[in-house]
Amino acid sequence: MQITKLSDYPSVGAPLYDMRVLLNKTGKHEVVKFSVITFEPHVRVPLEGESVHEEDEYSFFIEGGLYTESGDTRTTVRAGDVTLIPAGERHFCENRSDEKCTLVCVMVK
Repeated sequence: MQITKLSDYPSVGAPLYDMRVLLNKTGKHEVVKFSVITFEPHVRVPLEGESVHEEDEYSFFIEGGLYTESGDTRTTVRAGDVTLIPAGERHFCENRSDEKCTLVCVMVK
C-alpha cells in the first residue's frame, strides 16, 4: 500500500483555484468506478479474512480514520491521507473509533 498526505502534493492553479493531482496512472483502462464510502464506527470490512480484487484501489480520506492491513503495511489512515492498494494485494480495514469514516474511492482496471 502506498500512503501519502495531501500536503505532500504541489498546488497548481493559484490564485484562481487550488488543484493537487493526487495519483495518476497512465495506460489503457477497462473500467473506472468512482465511489463515496462511509464506514460506521466499530466495523471491519470484510467481516472476516481479507479482500482482493483485480482493480487498483485509490482512496482519499475525507473524515475519520481506518486501521488497515494491506500487503506488508499495517497502519491507521486518516482524513487527508491518500492510499493506493494495487490490484491483487490482499487487504482489510477496520474502523476502531466511535466516529464514522468517509472516503472517496476510485477503482481502476
